Amino acid sequence: MPAFHLRSDWTFLAPPARLWPVLADSPQYPRWWPGFERAEQLDDTGNVVRCRVRGDFGLTLEFVQRVEVREPPWRLEFRADGDLIGRGTWTLAARDGGTRVVMLWEVDLGRPVLRALARLPPVKRAMARSHHRVMEQGRRSLAALLEATRPTSAR
Repeated sequence: MPAFHLRSDWTFLAPPARLWPVLADSPQYPRWWPGFERAEQLDDTGNVVRCRVRGDFGLTLEFVQRVEVREPPWRLEFRADGDLIGRGTWTLAARDGGTRVVMLWEVDLGRPVLRALARLPPVKRAMARSHHRVMEQGRRSLAALLEATRPTSAR
């Protein structure tokens, strides 16, 4: 059973068709998402990506993300292996002229020392807060990117 069940719930004014290409293109995350230091495509399809993210405390986590389900523009599921082990799911739903985006992470930590530390409730809470801060950086940056690239007729 994964140590972390993390959920991020975002709402954007843009339709799913505008959000999908950005969220489904994880090799490009470092261009707009401050928490992503690196995302290196490892195959021709973009379905296997080596990622490095930095959270609080200077902690850097590296993992390989393998897309298992791709249903544009509604759902993207992937498996993570490395410093993060488990599953992630992006779900997009049209709502009130915009899009609700839910990201679920069900992961454990791959490094034994981090896995042991995560068993301590205060450390686990701090790790979850770090995750939520990185996700909030992503939400804000994605909102700014969507605003900057919004068609002029929609402004």
